[in-house]
Amino acid sequence: MKLKYKIAFATIILLAITSWVIAIIFWSQLPDVIPIHFGISGMADDWADKSVFMVYLLPFLQSLMIAIFAFVYYKPQYSNLPSTMWLATLDRKHKDLAYDLIRTMDMGVAVIVGILLTYMAYGMNASAIDPSRGLSNIILFSIVGLMMAWIIYYTVKIYRITKTAISPKG
Repeated sequence: MKLKYKIAFATIILLAITSWVIAIIFWSQLPDVIPIHFGISGMADDWADKSVFMVYLLPFLQSLMIAIFAFVYYKPQYSNLPSTMWLATLDRKHKDLAYDLIRTMDMGVAVIVGILLTYMAYGMNASAIDPSRGLSNIILFSIVGLMMAWIIYYTVKIYRITKTAISPKG
C-alpha cells in the first residue's frame, strides 16, 4: 500500500474516532431533545428525542464508510464509475494506472466525507447545547464543492486514460 493511501486511511480513522469521542463527551450534556436536521440557513429545523441511535448515528456511518472504502480500495473494479467497464479490456499497465487513479479518487472522497461527517457530528451536538449555534453554510458548501470537484476531476482523468488505452491505434 502506498504511503498516500496509508495517510488517507489513518485520516479517516482519526476522523471517525473524533466523531465517536465527540458523541461520547457530549452525551451527558445533551438535552432530552436534540437537532437532527439543519436547514439552508445552517440552523436546526428538526428535532428528535435524545437516543443512542440519534447521537451515535454519524459516528456509526463513518465507521461503516471506512469499511466500504476499504472494500473499494482492494476491489477498485467495483467502483461505480462509467469507465470501470472498460477495465477488463486494458492491458496490465493501463489497468494498474486506472486502479491507482480510482483508489486516489476514492480515498480523497473518503477523507472529504469524513471531514463533513465529523463537522456535522460536532455541529449537531454543539447546537443541541446552544440552539443559537448552527452549521456554517460556507463550510458545508466548501466541503461539498471540494468533493464534487475532486470526483469530476478524477472521473474525467480515469475516463481519458481508459479511453486512450482502448482506442484503436491509427
